[in-house]
Amino acid sequence: MENSINHISDTALWIAAYRAKETKSSHPVINDQLAEKLAGEKGFEMVATTPHTESMAFAMIVRTCAIDRLVEIAVSKGIDTVINLGAGLDTRPYRMNLPSGLIWIEVDFKNIIDYKNEILKAENPCCHLERISFDLSQDIDRKELFKQLGNKTKSALIITEGVIGYLTNQQAAKLSEDLFSIPPFHYWIQDYSRGKLRKNRGTKALQKKLQNVLLQFQVEEPLSFFSRQGWRVSENLLILDEADRIGKKLPLFFPWNLLLVIFPKLIRKIGNKTYGYVMYCRQYFQIERTD
Repeated sequence: MENSINHISDTALWIAAYRAKETKSSHPVINDQLAEKLAGEKGFEMVATTPHTESMAFAMIVRTCAIDRLVEIAVSKGIDTVINLGAGLDTRPYRMNLPSGLIWIEVDFKNIIDYKNEILKAENPCCHLERISFDLSQDIDRKELFKQLGNKTKSALIITEGVIGYLTNQQAAKLSEDLFSIPPFHYWIQDYSRGKLRKNRGTKALQKKLQNVLLQFQVEEPLSFFSRQGWRVSENLLILDEADRIGKKLPLFFPWNLLLVIFPKLIRKIGNKTYGYVMYCRQYFQIERTD
């Protein structure tokens, strides 16, 4: 299918198109002037043929804003480097108010890096931006890359936005272990889904859209899962709380829209237990910072 997502790289065009549509909406909560040209015609075609696209738009925009907020919190804690793994077509180094001395490193497949370099060659980021072409599925090379990046920073934030869901449980645990093995990697941001309702009708329809790109991570409690490698939760933002903060309403259909009217607190509790955005820190981070 022409408008299906056949490789994980295609998701970058797709998500950029959602950011572009939000930017052009009547009351945008993000201002991403680069998203439209990054998404291209293919990105907008993907959006147009996505099942439950209004719900998908809601989820992607809330996720973007929540992770923006977590990045701001990490910057306030004094990080000197952001390492965005599977960065896709993210534009935070261009659109966010970041310190000019901050180092921002994007890592992704070569085709994505080359495409992004070409499209954004005339644009100026607000901080020091580097891009690295790399296949993060290569375990041995990945550990060496992390070691090299760790040698360049005193305090780094890792971002894996939209990445963990495509990994197997074993791959996610190994990535977590490899990140934790680098002492200067102090913070880690990721989005997550949890609980039994994470496999709802919309998710099943979305998987059909993804074609050969599988959603593989199967953990009901991801916050506990990543604590096994030594990470602890520093910040945990919940989807409906974040939606309220930015003024976005969840597009609900029958019977959920009716249930929301009858049982607003219950439905809110259920929704907030389903999706979120977390920033982990190292278990013994305070000790490390004073050494």
